[in-house]
Amino acid sequence: MRRIGVVLTLALLAGSFAVVPASADHDGVPEPVVPIYNMYFPVSGDNHYTDTWHAPRSGGRVHLGTDIMADKMVPIVAVAAGTVGWMHNELGGNCCDMELNHDDGWSTTYIHMNNDTPGTDDGLGWGFADGIARGVHVEAGQIIGWVGDSGNAELAGSHLHFELYHPEYGAINPYPHLQAATGLAEPFLGPDKPPCSDEAVCDTVAFVSSGAGYYLHRNVARSADVDVFFYGNPGDVPLMGDWNCDGVATPAMYRPENGFMYLRNSNTQGIADVDYFYGDPGDIPLAGDFNGDGCDTLAIYRQDEGKVYIKNSIGTGIADIDYFFGNPGDKPFVGDFDGDGIDTIGLHREDTGFVYFSNSHSAGAAESEFFYGDAGDKILAGDWDGDGDDTVAVYRPSTEMLYVKLTNEQGVADYSVAVGEFAAALVAGRDEPLTEEPPPEA
Repeated sequence: MRRIGVVLTLALLAGSFAVVPASADHDGVPEPVVPIYNMYFPVSGDNHYTDTWHAPRSGGRVHLGTDIMADKMVPIVAVAAGTVGWMHNELGGNCCDMELNHDDGWSTTYIHMNNDTPGTDDGLGWGFADGIARGVHVEAGQIIGWVGDSGNAELAGSHLHFELYHPEYGAINPYPHLQAATGLAEPFLGPDKPPCSDEAVCDTVAFVSSGAGYYLHRNVARSADVDVFFYGNPGDVPLMGDWNCDGVATPAMYRPENGFMYLRNSNTQGIADVDYFYGDPGDIPLAGDFNGDGCDTLAIYRQDEGKVYIKNSIGTGIADIDYFFGNPGDKPFVGDFDGDGIDTIGLHREDTGFVYFSNSHSAGAAESEFFYGDAGDKILAGDWDGDGDDTVAVYRPSTEMLYVKLTNEQGVADYSVAVGEFAAALVAGRDEPLTEEPPPEA
């Protein structure tokens, strides 16, 4: 069965007409007074900062910005719409800083962006979001990169050095403008066109509430019809799969306290059609076509071992395949990443934000790895555009959004959908209608 940052925007602060000095008095010379600049806050995560405008620096310099302290890999967003100017973007060399020339004549600079492979301090990483290059136009609130400690910030701790330039007065003190800036709010939805064309057969997604309500979307689109039914008990772990090989994904529930699977063969409320014991209480269940026979079965990932146990038939018994993959604590998901008809295992490592997957059922190093998503995201993979291979998506509870990527590589989401508050997100195949058509009238 086909298996089911990110770009963000922020709501602008409206109606602010306060005026502040462009900077504090310096050497007894009063600074010009300018209105508060309506902008988005540049760091979209936990941070702290103080007013260090014109603080002394080495070589007789003074500080011409505000240092926003934050952890590495916290996203940096464009504070306004504009075009990328100069960049220091030499991988492993002079990296990673950039200028943004705003459409309204202002400009900003973003310095000390990440230059390390996530989880390391190797100086071999990349601080810019996918597609960010000189001359590229970006929207206000779009992710342009990530916080780091590049340049001379190696010993100062990870942070963003942020500078703000007035069209007439040049560099001004960013601090009061940052204090007035709008924080994280509504996500940027990206292109209006859904990834699946009318002619293609694509995966879609089901969202499950904490009360075991299934909200099954007919397609990944902002105007999708949704089928709703209830299955299982609150606290069960929900899944979807083609359990009876009829081409239709239907629900299942794994009950952690007893290790039982409860499978249903229709997308309607009712009791289980099949139930059986597999794995240990607390295992993470996974659904997929692990041998390419057109039928979905269940596997489990044992987090404390970092081990996968796959069973290629429905029913109690020992695993047909088991192997170590990843590290204890990794979050597993399933996908046909190379389009060969066989689902394999992927992992999301929250402490680094990296995704790993392999195209075979065997221990060893991952065949692909890239950065995508945040800690707390619900990761899944599906054939969103009908091209035959599965790519990643994340449901982010904090924004109540699904962020879909159409390639398995680092970068911002290609499509986003606002869906609401749910406990889980599941892939659902679209080889057949999501719900059975009513019988024709006699």
